[in-house]
Amino acid sequence: MKILLIPGDGIGSELAAEVHKLISAVQSLFELTISTQTLDISESHFRDTNILIPKAFNKMAGEADAIWLGPITNQSNMKEYIRKNIIREICSMQGFEFYYRHFKPLPSLQKVQTDNPIDVLLIENNFYSHTVSSELPASFIGEGKMNFLTTYYSQTHLESLFSKAQELLEKGNRNKLHLVLPDELRQSDSPWVKPASILADRGINVQWSSVDQFYYTLLRAPDQFDLVLTVPPFGKIYSKLVSSMEGGLGTGYEFHQTVGKKILLHVTHPTSRRFVGRDAGNPIGSMLSFSEFMNAHNNSSIYNAIRNAIDAAINAGWVTRDLGGSMGTIEMGDYICSKLSENMAKS
Repeated sequence: MKILLIPGDGIGSELAAEVHKLISAVQSLFELTISTQTLDISESHFRDTNILIPKAFNKMAGEADAIWLGPITNQSNMKEYIRKNIIREICSMQGFEFYYRHFKPLPSLQKVQTDNPIDVLLIENNFYSHTVSSELPASFIGEGKMNFLTTYYSQTHLESLFSKAQELLEKGNRNKLHLVLPDELRQSDSPWVKPASILADRGINVQWSSVDQFYYTLLRAPDQFDLVLTVPPFGKIYSKLVSSMEGGLGTGYEFHQTVGKKILLHVTHPTSRRFVGRDAGNPIGSMLSFSEFMNAHNNSSIYNAIRNAIDAAINAGWVTRDLGGSMGTIEMGDYICSKLSENMAKS
């Protein structure tokens, strides 16, 4: 297996170092061969070269099974250097289609107690432009309403998204799909109804709710949600809300995938310039994203082992300084790797 590491901006290099440390531990413990390459796609690189994506990217990404992308700044003074443009460009060049955000609630940190993993499967405006015809996306509702909230894609593309949702539900511990849509997209003539009905006929528990109902229920009883499929901008609002419920920075990640199973992992951690060089950034989401790569390559035992090691670290009170704790990035990474080794020795 081969992984292309793109540290990005801010504390990205420090997070990438902890991922590399985890990769080394996994190789040693599980007798795997995982090679890595590193590519600079950063604000400083763009400032020096005026090139957003280096020419070497396509070749290096084409040879890799996965791309690990660190945090990209949203605070650049250069208008051309924009996080969403970089991710969109990478996804378009490599043919990434599906996109979801995963959050692993951490009971010792969060404000709302839940042990249930919550995912959100998003549809981004124009995000999948390489997979749908040029006249799409189309507006489903009239011009007199806020049609930018209800962008949708071809029926075939929606069905592919529902197919991905089914795969996620059948692969993990989730048992229900929750559709959070504006009222107009929950009507009988909505293009969302047919693929949802197909999943329901296959035994998937499909639930519907309005946006307002969803947010109210999420705050009161988050455990009832497994996988949420929604549209922008609700997905972004939801992502921020769940992230704040977890009570920390850098505990989640984005997961993009092509039909051919190539993977892009993007850490949802702010660049946190004030923490650069201070050994203070939280590496949890970065290391969890690597476990997702293992899971996608049918290494569920490694996936579970990494998650258990991270849970052990959190339960032991090992928290980095950007979360208000006393641990450093390196120390946190060392502890997680040592717990991984200790757990494997016991098993």
